[in-house]
Amino acid sequence: MVFLRKVKIHEQDYYYLFRCESNPFKKYKKYIGTNKPNKLELKKLEKQFLEEIQKNPDTQEIQEKNIIELLQEIQEKNKYISEEAIIKISKELGIPAINLYGVLTFYSQFKLKEPGKNHVCVCRGTACHVKKSDSLLKSIEELLKIKSGETTKDKLFSLEEVNCIGACAKAPAIMINQKVYGEQNKEKTKKIIQELRINNAK
Repeated sequence: MVFLRKVKIHEQDYYYLFRCESNPFKKYKKYIGTNKPNKLELKKLEKQFLEEIQKNPDTQEIQEKNIIELLQEIQEKNKYISEEAIIKISKELGIPAINLYGVLTFYSQFKLKEPGKNHVCVCRGTACHVKKSDSLLKSIEELLKIKSGETTKDKLFSLEEVNCIGACAKAPAIMINQKVYGEQNKEKTKKIIQELRINNAK
């Protein structure tokens, strides 16, 4: 089966065709433009895509492993992947920048915006959801005066909601700079953030 995927970059939509095969495991992706195709156009594009894969599966397969490792190294060093870094990689490897953006936006581990000095992750996994992590997220947004995915003006805090941080027994949980804080509520989280503000002001 072929799926139509949309990637939003700088308020612009980009569309891809995506196919995944399980035996052996292979992934294929084809960029088709900035305009969403109608049903008739999509059917034609899907047929062409499948024909291309069938004719030459090895060259059509996405070779992402080395690219992902390189992007992980850059993010580990700089905490995010900047537009300048993407352009540099594109030129050095001869890979269209839009294809790199496709990889970056497909995997949630990558960040395209510079995070704050203290990056707050709110777990939204099942256990945390049951313990009302949605209310906890809302209280943190109000406290920091930002929404999930944003950074405070002073660059001191950034906020992100994530699928799971592996602390289900301590739900609801948050993680700040890789440190997990379990059994959180509005008052506990407020105290942690206030302490971080004080420590960063010293």
